[in-house]
Amino acid sequence: MKKNKTPWKDLLFMLKLSTACAILLLITKASVGERAELSIRTADSILQILGKETLPSEEIAIENFSNLFVSLQRGNIKIWRYVDKPYLWACEATGNGMWGSITLTYVVNSYNWKILGLKVVEQKETVGLGARISEDDFGNKFIGINAENGVKSVPIKVMNNEFDAISGATVSSKSIEKIVNKSLLVIRKHIK
Repeated sequence: MKKNKTPWKDLLFMLKLSTACAILLLITKASVGERAELSIRTADSILQILGKETLPSEEIAIENFSNLFVSLQRGNIKIWRYVDKPYLWACEATGNGMWGSITLTYVVNSYNWKILGLKVVEQKETVGLGARISEDDFGNKFIGINAENGVKSVPIKVMNNEFDAISGATVSSKSIEKIVNKSLLVIRKHIK
């Protein structure tokens, strides 16, 4: 009986094919650059926080954002520094919520460590409870919060670094607290 060498040839072909695909992916990502890391929801949210008008197309919004900000970090915590106002930092951060990941954006002024605004751009929390973190009313609670020593989720806001938690959605509110505080540490490292 003859030995069949076909499985080795198939394996070698698959190895060559996967290597070629990986190289092609790296080349594509390098040529696309920051745009591959920046979603329209993030760009739009940060531009809204800064009071910039919403732009008509995804390409224009991302181009406008890229003209205003310099990317300093990628990954689960992405940060950008405003070109003309280097004390303004934009951040997109992702962390765990109760039922899945939560992705949020915010802008912070590093002179006084005040948050200018926060928006949740993606979440999978319980409808009617934790999902309320995506509402403007929740995001507006962060405007003007002192983030110098981090933020804190509390039932009733008393201190200037606290925000009101959503009743019945403590886990989601605490998740926001953790995501913001972790990303603030990253911004501080880039400032130093």
